[in-house]
Amino acid sequence: MNPINRKGYRLLHEGSFAFGRAERAGIRIDEQYCHKQLKSLENKERKLEKKIFNSKPGATWRSLYGSRAKLGSPDQLKAVLKKHYGLRIEGSVDKTVLASYNLPLLWAILRVRKLHKTRTTYLRGIASETLDGYLHPFFNLHTARTYRSSSSRPNFQNIPVRDPEVAKIVRRAFIARNGHCLVEIDYGAVEVRVAACYHEDPRMIRYLKTGFDMHGEMGAECYRTKKSQVSKDMRYAAKNRFVFPEFYGSYHKQVAPDLWNAIQELKLSLNDGTSLHTHLRKRGIKNFEDFGDHIERVEDRFWYEKFARYTEWKEEWLAAYRKTGYFDLKTGFRCRGWMRRNEVINYPIQGSAFHCLLWSFTRLDEEMRKRKMRSVIVGQIHDSILADVHLNELEDYIELATYISTKAIRKHWEWITLPLIVDVEIAPPDGTWYDKKERKVV
Repeated sequence: MNPINRKGYRLLHEGSFAFGRAERAGIRIDEQYCHKQLKSLENKERKLEKKIFNSKPGATWRSLYGSRAKLGSPDQLKAVLKKHYGLRIEGSVDKTVLASYNLPLLWAILRVRKLHKTRTTYLRGIASETLDGYLHPFFNLHTARTYRSSSSRPNFQNIPVRDPEVAKIVRRAFIARNGHCLVEIDYGAVEVRVAACYHEDPRMIRYLKTGFDMHGEMGAECYRTKKSQVSKDMRYAAKNRFVFPEFYGSYHKQVAPDLWNAIQELKLSLNDGTSLHTHLRKRGIKNFEDFGDHIERVEDRFWYEKFARYTEWKEEWLAAYRKTGYFDLKTGFRCRGWMRRNEVINYPIQGSAFHCLLWSFTRLDEEMRKRKMRSVIVGQIHDSILADVHLNELEDYIELATYISTKAIRKHWEWITLPLIVDVEIAPPDGTWYDKKERKVV
């Protein structure tokens, strides 16, 4: 990333210092809770493994490998599936592949994997890096090729949120200082808004200015329902398994399995409680093949009818890069060198959207120090800022953070032609990061 003007250079220079102060402040950890959960998860993992090996497919597994039987071995799993079920799987046996077969054995293995990752990747990583009750993760501005930030020791930006069960277990380890509460300020659809400042698609701009629920609409289209029938979880699946993946260069053959598997994983149903599988069968979608064909048609309408100008912009932007070998971000940086198609299209949007967060983070940190506030910023996750806020400063902090993130930033960067919005979530004084509740911002 090469700054091409003074604003670009100052953004990184001042941002590095602001990140450093957040690292030094650290976030408080409930160490006793961590160690208790580590033991509990290990016990659950062992019991489930024992149950699997005592099942009929497990007996087949033991007959093939004896004492060498290992649930974590992809090759052994493929052999068991072939021997016991007559299934031949080539290549990966990742979550998407296993979930598509809807077999009790495979769902049990996926749960073992989930428990293992929660224990070893998340909780153990947090516990091992905690010092005197505080975690001090690093926030880097020089490692991510997407021109966003990265985090390490542990990766604070990888703390789970999408899986409700895992999020509950892991985020309960994060607690506020005494007399404080955790407050998260989260940009709402900032990448979609920043993208619109680049491609200027009229329908997208109209959606954003009117507050149109794109995710709800796509939930209805993907699962062939009326918009009034779309549940919160269906909307969540459409947002994270169709809309955003499509924006970042994915396509129907990749998003269709994720949307289909979400029905089982998230136990999706209509608002009236009707199973989504039952509903889809009534609409003529009897299996995954039917569903995949349907999503391909949804994708065509999405790009060639709804957002035709966005589609044109992608081709124009790519052609300009191929001609010059570089492209400039609106935030003051030049990206050059060999890049793949999706990188050329995604980097300006992801990079510029994160720079909105970085600018707000830096200005907020500066203003809090000027006011000698007892509240401290303790982390960031691409489009959100997490702070440990003193109870007496709560309203002042929310007002200040909201103003900087939505108003002051548009005075600094006039290219931001669409309103920016933030969501505010607050945890109770005796609560955890998981316990945060949304506060409506007026």
